[in-house]
Amino acid sequence: MAFPTTDKLTGCRSGFDFCVVGGGMAGLCAALAAAREGARTVLVHDRPVLGGCGSTEMRIPYSGAGSHNPSANETGIILELITAERAQSPDNASDGIVNAGWDLLLYDTVRREPNLTALLNARVYGVAMAGDRIVSVTAAQPDAERVWEIEATLFCDATGDGTVGVAAGVPFRIGQEAQGEYGEPLAPPEAETWTLGSSLIFRSRDCGRPMPYTPPPWAACYPDEASLKDRPHGRIESGYWWIEIGHPFDSIKDNDAIRDELLRHLLGVWDHIKNHCAHKEKAANHALEWVGMLPAKRESRRFIGAHVLTQVEISRREVFADRVAYGGWIIDDHTKGGILAADQSPSFHGTGYAPFYVAPYSVPLRSLHAANVSNLFFAGRCMSASRLAFNSLRVQRTLAVGGQAVGTAAARCARAQKAPGQLEAEDIHAVQQSLLRQDCWIPRVRNEDEGDLARTATVTASSAWGYEARPAEGGMALAAPLACLLPLDGAAEQVRVFVRNETAADVTLTGALHAAEDMWDLPGLEREAVGLVEFGVPAGHVGPLVAGARTRPPTRLAWLRLEAAEGVTWLQQAWSPPGITSAHMEQGKWFFAPGQFSTWRPFAADVLPAARAYEPGNVINGVARPEQWPNVWLSDGPAPQWLRLDLAAPAALSLIQIAWGLDFHRSFFQMPASFRAPECARDYRILAIAPDGTERVWAEVAGNYQRLCRHERPEGLGGPVTAIVIEVPATNGAGWVEVDEVRVYG
Repeated sequence: MAFPTTDKLTGCRSGFDFCVVGGGMAGLCAALAAAREGARTVLVHDRPVLGGCGSTEMRIPYSGAGSHNPSANETGIILELITAERAQSPDNASDGIVNAGWDLLLYDTVRREPNLTALLNARVYGVAMAGDRIVSVTAAQPDAERVWEIEATLFCDATGDGTVGVAAGVPFRIGQEAQGEYGEPLAPPEAETWTLGSSLIFRSRDCGRPMPYTPPPWAACYPDEASLKDRPHGRIESGYWWIEIGHPFDSIKDNDAIRDELLRHLLGVWDHIKNHCAHKEKAANHALEWVGMLPAKRESRRFIGAHVLTQVEISRREVFADRVAYGGWIIDDHTKGGILAADQSPSFHGTGYAPFYVAPYSVPLRSLHAANVSNLFFAGRCMSASRLAFNSLRVQRTLAVGGQAVGTAAARCARAQKAPGQLEAEDIHAVQQSLLRQDCWIPRVRNEDEGDLARTATVTASSAWGYEARPAEGGMALAAPLACLLPLDGAAEQVRVFVRNETAADVTLTGALHAAEDMWDLPGLEREAVGLVEFGVPAGHVGPLVAGARTRPPTRLAWLRLEAAEGVTWLQQAWSPPGITSAHMEQGKWFFAPGQFSTWRPFAADVLPAARAYEPGNVINGVARPEQWPNVWLSDGPAPQWLRLDLAAPAALSLIQIAWGLDFHRSFFQMPASFRAPECARDYRILAIAPDGTERVWAEVAGNYQRLCRHERPEGLGGPVTAIVIEVPATNGAGWVEVDEVRVYG
């Protein structure tokens, strides 16, 4: 059917600055970031709800770099949204557990942005070009029988499948490159065209009475435990990611056939749970409440943009000059065929986890825009990366921070009247600084915002905690070498460890200190030692041991490595101090301890005298989260506490911004229903101090749970300010007050 009219959708007489096509988390964050930076933005999405794979249509939970690396969880817009959803959700986080509150939150967030226009249920099917530029895209809203022509200066393809870029002539790849193309060690000798599979998720409900289930005759049959080997299914209320099918189907052209086949297997799995497996008694009162009918797609096209990010670069943690985002999920390659290959484990079949681990690495802006279409950005899984690098980048929280970077860069392009490829070093620096101000983290980029008056302030506080290990009862056996990262504010005089000797004989522990470049520097454990330690452990001993540290001055962070000792356990800490990590050796390779998807409790160790690693000056040191230093102020005791910034000179202020402390070890799955981060300040007050010492209330807040809080100058409060004081009478539960960064703008 041909619709009778084509309407122009314009933000104003001159059109939009930025058009984002695709409203998954990458496109959504791109649109929000651009609009918040002042760009007139339109978001075009082909579904009635926003969020893509994370919406209630597909219900895939939010994973990112922090699932496999301690203290690596993403911040910025994605954290703002997740924090709000978790605080108000009645549901725990898991596969399939997404409710309408998330859809409404995303919709409401978009509606609140005055620079953002959203066009839902609109599928882009046409692209108009002028030379190497996109002039407009054409979108159809079938239910409204309307066609829209949308003009903009800049465009972003966040469709996942890359439909805009393909129509504009951007080259792309499908499948795995051969090893010879980029020199990637994990690549096969010959190129492959198969893609990762799509998944359908379900949710069940306890009905309080027996709920028999009879599968339809076309459902797959899984009659015994062997038929679902290596596919855990004890969680009966929702799941599972491994109900996945790709090869031999085409993930784009065969999407409906993939759905039909996935549904056949999903109902077969549910039949197995209800009628055939060891959990059937637990599942007796459960019935299917929801089943996904739209496959959650992992992979299709990847663009070849201005730079193709590769496995070699992410593995060596290349520090790109134009870095604007980061990744850190493993190089997650699933089994070819998915659940159709029932005789194989669903991922890393026959290979093991070790070769696929990567520490947090940077993502260049050049991998987020085209080379041959001058005004086209990419956000989401169609970004410019090799298949192996893509396998690490493809999770939603990682793609969201990339999307926020795209939106911020687009706003810069609009202001400077430049195409993405024309951005110079000063433009890239401005984009990076803007992202930091939005509470995004970029590896090895510091706050150099000349407008931030806090950078030259003198900072004092009510108290500051000196790092001291707080041991728990549990730990890890020293059956193989273990290590713990220690902050040093000078050459250590003594090292203290907390261990348990479970043998009836005295044991000698030997160890060494190794300089670490940052908290993820596992290779540092194999570099030359900067000091040696030795501990005598009496039989049956439980508790601390102290040894002199014969050291050359290392960097500010150092690994304490203890060699294997039969019968000795290194105790873990009762909490996770910011910036402290631990590692264990397995099959000759170092991994973070205790392991992926864990709470990352470090081992109990410290130095004497106590390292002053959590001083108030950390809030203006230029980095708002642990990296090469803890970079956080921790009070020495519970609230009430205060933090004071004395400015270098009196100034009229316009904005005060605070990034409260956060446990960056905490993943999405560790945020239960109605969750509010305990370390975040719940109640606080900001005072502005005039030159004559008069105190005026700048802001007073109760019930906060967001990390990033901005407070513009209240009406009627003018005149110069010489200092600000932040008072915290209560947190959301932590027994200390934690602040990562304070910014002050005049």
